Amino acid sequence: MVKRKLKNKKTGKKRLVKKKAIKMVPSQNIVHRTRIRVIGIGGGGSSIVSEIASQLKRVDFVVANTDIQALKASPRAVRTLAFGQNITLGLGCGMDAKVGQKAAREEKVKIAKLFKDIDLCILVSCLGGGTGSGAAPEFAKIAKDLGIMTFGIFTLPFKFEGVRRAQIARASLDKIIPNLNALAIIPNENIFQIIDKKTPIREAFSAINKRLTENLQGLIEMVYVPGLINIDFADLKTILDGKGKLAYLNSAVSQGERRVEEVVKTVLKSPLAEYNILGAEKIIFNITASRELGMNEVETISQAIANFNKRAKIIFGISQSDSYKDKIRIALLAVGCGKEPKVKPKKVKKIKPPQPKPQPKPKKKSSPKKKSKKKPVKETSPQPVKVEVTQEETMPLKTLTRRNALDLKKAAEKAEQEMLEREKKWDVPAFLRRKPEETQ
Repeated sequence: MVKRKLKNKKTGKKRLVKKKAIKMVPSQNIVHRTRIRVIGIGGGGSSIVSEIASQLKRVDFVVANTDIQALKASPRAVRTLAFGQNITLGLGCGMDAKVGQKAAREEKVKIAKLFKDIDLCILVSCLGGGTGSGAAPEFAKIAKDLGIMTFGIFTLPFKFEGVRRAQIARASLDKIIPNLNALAIIPNENIFQIIDKKTPIREAFSAINKRLTENLQGLIEMVYVPGLINIDFADLKTILDGKGKLAYLNSAVSQGERRVEEVVKTVLKSPLAEYNILGAEKIIFNITASRELGMNEVETISQAIANFNKRAKIIFGISQSDSYKDKIRIALLAVGCGKEPKVKPKKVKKIKPPQPKPQPKPKKKSSPKKKSKKKPVKETSPQPVKVEVTQEETMPLKTLTRRNALDLKKAAEKAEQEMLEREKKWDVPAFLRRKPEETQ
């Protein structure tokens, strides 16, 4: 008991009053309650969150849109955030992602309040339109700057919606990925694997929302429901720690004699995803069943998941609930999917067989070199030059005598006479020209 003096306002007199002392509880004993918030961005994301909000508990739900009229149709369990009214006048972005981006940037202060005191934020949006594709990257960036862990779930447009919507969606994804810890991608085209083509459009979209609700419910149960082998937020934080990792989120329930085989097969192959846990870096899964869950069933499930991806870091938990009776549920989250890990082969020493000695290659016959016309000049000592003298040069020179006109005339007549005799000789036949000595 503690005694304190209190003054009477009327009389002004003081008196002693006994009060019970309040025991101060050490702050170490206070358990932090994990807070998860799901935010739907744009028309498609808001409709998904609005539908699953009524089925999930322990989580806060918010829908954010530039279309005020669409926000009015949201259920009471969901908080609403209208932004970009100065730009869109509350009428939406009209499939212009730049307008959605500008609208979100002008409302940074208002958007930042959504991430206050939050441990994990799950962003949901249907990409391909204006508000979702333009504003979702800005929401993710604001959360990253505030140090909030973020997990994104995004759907891609149908093929019949056109190439332009697909381009807008892909461009938005490129901007979102660097600002998220992990994200799951669901192409709307895969909806035909779980519904009939004659299904009405409202029921078709509701089928996707139902799958997302089951997956998120399994993820939330991991964190909030205490188990025999407990999973807390620290484990989930370890799995999600990273940047822009592709994630695989799926949940499956089965019952009957073959419930273990069926639930494992279903949880490892989601009809909505185009990838599985192959290549994942980290895996966390939780098994929920009644108290009759057998050890052999736990071993079979764990071994099947571990064998599917032997290189992943695995965290698992077990929760027991009487409401499941003969049912069994597996909620699984894998991060870092999409690529098969490269296994380095072990180094084995190979004994090389003796190889024959290489034979010398036959020498190629070298083509004869063309002799150059110009011979190299040898530098030698000077030798005496030999001068050859011809026979004509050795003959004695005839003395020339001067002849008069008479002598010249006689010489000409003589030469003429000799020529005539020669002609007469050649006119005679050859056998007559022989000398008498030759005929004998």
